[in-house]
Amino acid sequence: MSLEDYYDLSELKNESEKTVFDELEKQLAEKGDSICQCQDCVLDMACLALNHVKPRYRVSLLGSLYAQVENDPFQEAVEKAVRKAIEIVSTNPSHE
Repeated sequence: MSLEDYYDLSELKNESEKTVFDELEKQLAEKGDSICQCQDCVLDMACLALNHVKPRYRVSLLGSLYAQVENDPFQEAVEKAVRKAIEIVSTNPSHE
């Protein structure tokens, strides 16, 4: 039996995902049509960026509020990770 069989894990969330997605959306909008923004490339960018930032898991509303508190070093790390992910994927897309 797995944990999912015994516990409701649906409230377990990584708040870093939303922060990375928001930053990726912002930076892609700034790039415009200069790079590929197909589903595969955007998902690759998101995965690469998420693999380079600290996860911020929460299981409660209080945890969500805590995770959303402005954290300059974290936000800077996200911006840098997203910028690097865009650079890597746009120069080496997984398609032609």
